[in-house]
Amino acid sequence: MRPDIASAIRAHLIAAMEQRAASLDGEARRALDARLAELRTPDADARDETSARDATPTHPGPLRELVERLDREASTERGAYPNLPALVGLRQLWSTLRTDSQLQQSLAHAPTDAGPLNSTALASRAIALMRELSPDYLRSFLAYVDDLAWMEQLGDAGSAAPLGAAATRKRTRRKPQV
Repeated sequence: MRPDIASAIRAHLIAAMEQRAASLDGEARRALDARLAELRTPDADARDETSARDATPTHPGPLRELVERLDREASTERGAYPNLPALVGLRQLWSTLRTDSQLQQSLAHAPTDAGPLNSTALASRAIALMRELSPDYLRSFLAYVDDLAWMEQLGDAGSAAPLGAAATRKRTRRKPQV
């Protein structure tokens, strides 16, 4: 951090702690006064930088390792599979066909005699309106829903065994006592 920014932050911290200390007494006041004395010493900046450096972990966590590994793998794969401009039209055509297919499936499952607040009918109408007003948004929305459904299937596949074991138990209701 730049020294001028660090000193400005330190000045604001000292002012805030002084204001807080003015309203306290007893042990809390003594602790704040001790901390204020530490912050006012000239070598406090160097101590803070050293402690901040010591506080940063030397070993990255598992999430950091995963991100770095994926970044390395993605950079090597990008060279193997270049983005071809000729595929842009094909991708757009496939996306349009997929959207139309999903829309037809959605409309086929819509009940014809549903009431005005039926959730299936409302969702079908919303998708149909989205198709009329913004087909591009509908395309991206359906891709998002596809991704969520795929992730849900992955989650269900991982937790299917424990749920199956729990489902075999039969629950009985207790009769209310009168």
